[in-house]
Amino acid sequence: MKKLLASAVAALALTVTANVASAEEQDVAKIKCSEFLQSGSTMPLLIMWIDGYLSAASDNTTMDDAYIEELGNKLGEFCGKNQNATLWDAINSLSDE
Repeated sequence: MKKLLASAVAALALTVTANVASAEEQDVAKIKCSEFLQSGSTMPLLIMWIDGYLSAASDNTTMDDAYIEELGNKLGEFCGKNQNATLWDAINSLSDE
């Protein structure tokens, strides 16, 4: 499990490093769901950012692979149904559950 997690972190770091050179500063609150669904290689980075945001808000410092996968699924489901909404709307919808 530790090797798998280390590999995932390394892969994410490579993806982030590759994207940083061409990345622009983005306001997550303004990203449209349609943009999130088409974000491709930056989607894992967005999901990890959202997980970090939610973890800070709830003072939960544990990292749970199953939760992160569930988070991605819930965001994708919301955004699939509400493509004109913002990613911030999707994040806020999580607290309604």
